[in-house]
Amino acid sequence: MVTLFASWLTFGFASPTAIQDMRSELATGTVLVQRGGVPGEDACSHLRKLRVGLASGAERFANGPSASRSGDFSDDALRGARPSGQTTNSAKMARLPETASNGGLDRIGLATALFSNRLDAQAGLRGFLPEADSDVVNATATLHRANSHRLEGVPPILADLVNNDRADVLATAYAPSDPYHPSSGPFDALLGNSGAGGRFVPPMAEGDHSWMTVPLPKIVFTAAEQKCLATGIYFEARGEELRGQAAVAQVILNRVRNPAYPDTVCDVVYQNQHMLNRCQFSFACDGAPEVISDRRAYRLAKDVALAVTAGKIFLPEVASSTHYNATYVHPKWAQSMERMTQIGKHIFYRTYGGGWS
Repeated sequence: MVTLFASWLTFGFASPTAIQDMRSELATGTVLVQRGGVPGEDACSHLRKLRVGLASGAERFANGPSASRSGDFSDDALRGARPSGQTTNSAKMARLPETASNGGLDRIGLATALFSNRLDAQAGLRGFLPEADSDVVNATATLHRANSHRLEGVPPILADLVNNDRADVLATAYAPSDPYHPSSGPFDALLGNSGAGGRFVPPMAEGDHSWMTVPLPKIVFTAAEQKCLATGIYFEARGEELRGQAAVAQVILNRVRNPAYPDTVCDVVYQNQHMLNRCQFSFACDGAPEVISDRRAYRLAKDVALAVTAGKIFLPEVASSTHYNATYVHPKWAQSMERMTQIGKHIFYRTYGGGWS
């Protein structure tokens, strides 16, 4: 009698049996949900407040999938802690970050998840937003500041020499990684599918020659060619400042462009190497073995080689120069050429006629 009386005071006319049935219902996950703020049908609707209040504790030990009587929400939506007094919908929204961390997101919870620290916004939007139109991407790229990707892939030590926003498309180390620039792969340039294909062409200055407008052969980006260029920089200018090393690299590549010289870096660097002390670059025919003893200087030469080949560094004062000599020598050929500039201990020249002289 005491039990029945206490039950009546607490739960109205509900019997202990009905209460136990309700607790069992909560434990198995069959909880009442609301649809659009309207309670669903229930034989014991006067116990709805009891169920909402106990749902927080009951769902913590529910192991099986919850069977919503409205049939509109999945187990993922109903699982998790629900503060007392909140509706089912608000509890669902509060649990979305937990659902997201388990690998699932829906459109309703996307905004909530994006503002949490658990989800990368760009990754979260993938699959919910359509692909950007190419015209929109191109327009955005035009407005985007180039400085944000100007130094992409450039070693910090060379940053002050960089004077070109976009690198040759074949120099993948300098490809911009931001979403404002549509990607153009090196295969497009190799196959000729995209016009100029993003190839670097040096800016023409007064007195430069037409061969300067021709992009470098694609082979110069291979490892073998880059090794020859770095070797030339190392032996000819490793004691010079970075600008002086870049100038030597530019002269070598200018010869590759010039039809009067071989069309590969290795052939330019080692031209006439069989002629003792009469080749184009003295280290190649001086009779001394090519021993690279300063590994740090050689790594720097490799960085300079790639940056100049890619067009990230182009020295306008050197321009189309194809010759240089040390300040302590006075070759006869220098008298027939146009002196361009002096960088460190090297004086740079270009020919008047565009060829040998």
